[in-house]
Amino acid sequence: MRLPVDVWQRRDTTWQAAFIRENLLSLGHEAWQGYLTQGRGLVVCEVAAPDLTCLNWRQAVVPYYLHYRPAAIVYPYLKSRGLPSDVLDHLLKVLQTYTPEREMLLVLNHGVAVEVDWLQNLAIAPPDCYRQIGDRWEEFNLTLESVRRRQSGEP
Repeated sequence: MRLPVDVWQRRDTTWQAAFIRENLLSLGHEAWQGYLTQGRGLVVCEVAAPDLTCLNWRQAVVPYYLHYRPAAIVYPYLKSRGLPSDVLDHLLKVLQTYTPEREMLLVLNHGVAVEVDWLQNLAIAPPDCYRQIGDRWEEFNLTLESVRRRQSGEP
């Protein structure tokens, strides 16, 4: 078991678990929305922070970009990222058998590093992530107008 990544604890473990923990709602939302509109596939997350090893994950805002890759284009995409054929073959089998209502497949990209995760036994399932973000859309939809309202104290 890996310990959580927190600067105040001075632990140097991987950043991926902390990133997933802090961004689970948006990752799950993307997974469920993608599944509903495009069928089976995986969430690709491009993380844009320069150094992820020394962040206080509970306070830092880490820029990232999410998009959904349907099953039909997963193989060429991951092949272009340098994943070996045996890993890709296994992943394609998982892609056909995972349970979208309870699990998600996630690719985390940071620079040239690529990690593929099969997230199971989630604390919040993708459909629940989708519902929670829908119910609290104002908190997640950071348009210029919504930021101005929050700064001025308007509801």
